[in-house]
Amino acid sequence: MPDYKMDIRGKLGLNDYMGIVDKNDNFTITVDQSNRQHVNIITSMLKESNFSILEEGINNLGDYYISANKYK
Repeated sequence: MPDYKMDIRGKLGLNDYMGIVDKNDNFTITVDQSNRQHVNIITSMLKESNFSILEEGINNLGDYYISANKYK
């Protein structure tokens, strides 16, 4: 079960990347301050793409992170 990580700095390009994550894989997205308004969109996209949100919050650098697992 691979672990994937995506840091979003600047333009949002999440759709293509989510396609490579397979069932039971973990996926962590880190969103910088300039993209924080996109957090609700990102969590909705993850849920619609069969991801369970495991944890989310603000890391020690002040960036927002979302940890998820693909269940289908």
